[in-house]
Amino acid sequence: MDRKEFLSQLGIGAAGLVLFGCMGGCEKESVPASPSNVNLTIDLTSTTYSKLLTPGQFAYTGNGIIVAQTTSGDYIAVSQYCTHEGVTVVFESTKNDFYCSAHNSRFNTSGAVQSGPAGSALKQYTVTKNGNTLTIKG
Repeated sequence: MDRKEFLSQLGIGAAGLVLFGCMGGCEKESVPASPSNVNLTIDLTSTTYSKLLTPGQFAYTGNGIIVAQTTSGDYIAVSQYCTHEGVTVVFESTKNDFYCSAHNSRFNTSGAVQSGPAGSALKQYTVTKNGNTLTIKG
């Protein structure tokens, strides 16, 4: 193999590596998996969760779940990660829904998509209240 042929082969190999790297960058970001087999207890009198005693407030459990009290007083819980690109959602009490600020996806109180680009629902969890304790399962 002469010098010209060697440099040509080297250029083709380098171009392939650059193309491969660019294509990898075009992949969708991974979305964290929704917690499963959840059996979580929350003390509403703790400083971490006491704001949940107020309608319209929300809190993150620390294991991928967002819990909110709707303005009507119901407790709801869904996966905290938007199904589009995994950005953390917030509860917007004025609209009574979950919102992802990255690309404006909205989810209703049961986690169903109201507007995209998210294409699938947030996982919903069952919430029961007993005194000042919430139990989240799912």
